[in-house]
Amino acid sequence: MEVLIHFIVGGVSMDLDLRVEALEKKIKHLEYQLSTLLEKENKPPEHQTRTTNISPEIIEHMAQQLDNGVHKQVEQPAPPKDWEHLIARVWLPRIFIVVFLLGVLWGFTAAVNAGIITQPIRCILGIVVAGIMYWQGEAQIRRNRIALGQVLLGGSIGVLILSLFAAHMLFGLIPSGFAFLLYVVSIGLSVYTALHHRSQALMIITLLAGYLVPFLVDTAKPNVWIFAGYEALFSIAMILLSLRYSFQAAYFIAFGVLHLPLLVGLINGNESENRAAIIIAVFLQHILLYMLSTFKSKDSPKHITLYMSFGLLAAWMYGLYGDSTDRVTYEWMIAFWSLLYSATALWLFSQKKAFSVYLSIATFGWFLWLIYVLHSDQVSAAILVEGTIALCLGIKLNSKLQQITGTFAYLIGISSVLLHPIQEIFSAESFAWLVLVASIGSLYVFSHITLEESRGKSELKLLLLWSESILCLIFITQITNVLTRTLTIDYQHLVLSAVWAVYAILVIIIGLTIKKPKVRLAGILFLFVTLVKIIFIDLPDVSTAIRAILFIGLGSIGVAVSRLFYKFKG
Repeated sequence: MEVLIHFIVGGVSMDLDLRVEALEKKIKHLEYQLSTLLEKENKPPEHQTRTTNISPEIIEHMAQQLDNGVHKQVEQPAPPKDWEHLIARVWLPRIFIVVFLLGVLWGFTAAVNAGIITQPIRCILGIVVAGIMYWQGEAQIRRNRIALGQVLLGGSIGVLILSLFAAHMLFGLIPSGFAFLLYVVSIGLSVYTALHHRSQALMIITLLAGYLVPFLVDTAKPNVWIFAGYEALFSIAMILLSLRYSFQAAYFIAFGVLHLPLLVGLINGNESENRAAIIIAVFLQHILLYMLSTFKSKDSPKHITLYMSFGLLAAWMYGLYGDSTDRVTYEWMIAFWSLLYSATALWLFSQKKAFSVYLSIATFGWFLWLIYVLHSDQVSAAILVEGTIALCLGIKLNSKLQQITGTFAYLIGISSVLLHPIQEIFSAESFAWLVLVASIGSLYVFSHITLEESRGKSELKLLLLWSESILCLIFITQITNVLTRTLTIDYQHLVLSAVWAVYAILVIIIGLTIKKPKVRLAGILFLFVTLVKIIFIDLPDVSTAIRAILFIGLGSIGVAVSRLFYKFKG
């Protein structure tokens, strides 16, 4: 072993060749020790002597460590940085292409100022530059420089359209009809290029340029039907192509951007004359999305897009026909689409296909129709009923979109009820409050029957129970105030506190009957709320006699309730 230590320690100061030689000698020495140990183990027990037991695994591990140490010292040094390549081939062209472009720009400006380059020549040069850029873009793509090639191709289309715009709008060299035709040809070339190279970026550039084409044509009497028809057909074509080639981003742009040029066209024109053409353009796009989603399930757009499209459609219908002079037109439009989506949802349900998005759109459509058609005193109850039904369907079908739509309608109904307090016992407000209380109870029973036991179900039931209790207290408070309106202030406070105490007792009794600790706790909490009301609201305004009656009555009720709990436990 001393020899081994000597070799290991001494090898540190050796050069690389000596270390390799020392390693080989050490391995031979370890093999010799291993063979010696094996021979001693094969001898009779009386001839064996005590030796150190070194396993082959330990020997192999030590040899591997020594070998790794040698190889680490043999690593090759990093090659020096090629500054000539970095400067001459990378940065030099980037810097001097900017210098070259600045020189071309200043030369072009000087030539224009000198009158050498006339207006027609400028437009021709723009078209020539667009052609060169297109040619170079194709060449770069063939050389597998995809990013650079796409930039050149997209830039060539932009330069071409700008050159046509200058020739038509700025210099008046091209008439309106011919300019429009050239624009369409340019957009067609751009679409072909984008599809040929399967480039979504080029498709998006084409989309943005294509929607701007009608605004690049100068005409004394713009025809809104040609404008709206072009925008609608262009949107339809781009949606179909984007879906065909799986350009998801281009699809969303083709769907959404249509409404911007239509809005600009509506603002710049006469609304009463333009609205028929505008609404038909929106109808055509929405019908396309409806057909794709319903009958082309393989290539159908996302359901959220169809939902958003209906929201935009409803906004256009209301904006164009929602005023008082055209109420009937809007009512029939929204009713037609609501019926269509209701029938579609029913048909898909019978075919055992996905129908939740159509049901949600139908719910939203009927919600808008109810708000518009019914009088203000009838809307609250109707929306609450619709929201309750929509929520129950969403829970039953496990449709998140339907649940969101139903929740939205239901919250609008609750807000409407809360903003219209009860003024008379027999009134639309009283009926709406009754519908609100009944709807929450119905949702509680439905969720208890339908949903499986889970933490979410327990939280939902608890929320509904507390909402029901609080809203019932608000409802009976309003009814009591209406009934005691002719009494004095003292008796109004006395009666209301008594009603609150009775309500708390009823809640406690119900909790004891159904053996629900949380319900009993809610009743006790309402008793304390009644006590707080008496102390902070009633005492400053009532006489001493009424104070005595309130405290005696509430104290007796508290003691009786406590006794009732003792009896229940016994």
